[in-house]
Amino acid sequence: MIAPMSALRAHVENGRIVVDAPIDLPEGTRLEVDVRMLDDEDDLDPVERERLHRALDEAIESVRTGRTVDADDAIRRVFSGS
Repeated sequence: MIAPMSALRAHVENGRIVVDAPIDLPEGTRLEVDVRMLDDEDDLDPVERERLHRALDEAIESVRTGRTVDADDAIRRVFSGS
């Protein structure tokens, strides 16, 4: 089953969005699709892209659950070398 907030690759065919890989969802499942054009000029292979998406999903979950660091503190630590 696809996790919430998962990204799917798709293309347009005859004016319709067609997902590039099979999806494990029941027939008739209604979805809300946010469309954004892909910039295919990066060098990520499918495994690296999946790793990136997993890391982004984990980061979003960290923010949702309050596991964050104050940005000013983080920047100070970077520039102080600690």
